[in-house]
Amino acid sequence: MKALILYAVFVTTGAFAAGAVGYFVEVQSSPAMSLLVFLSLFFANFAISWIAVILVLDGSLKDWRGEKAQLAIEQEGRKAAELRQAA
Repeated sequence: MKALILYAVFVTTGAFAAGAVGYFVEVQSSPAMSLLVFLSLFFANFAISWIAVILVLDGSLKDWRGEKAQLAIEQEGRKAAELRQAA
């Protein structure tokens, strides 16, 4: 739940930043260029926000896919199944 809330905060902040940069580009250049810049930043914001959430919660990107955690869960499940069969 903490990751979801943090992700929503990062995405919202990034969307406002993309809008501000897009508006600045529109004033300096053209509406077409502004749209291109805004959409690029807006969609890149989703991936960047997810990476930022991982960095904030875990402190590194070593296990960003959760493989180590998944292997640990599977090993615990196997041990529990073996104990049930032995009993």
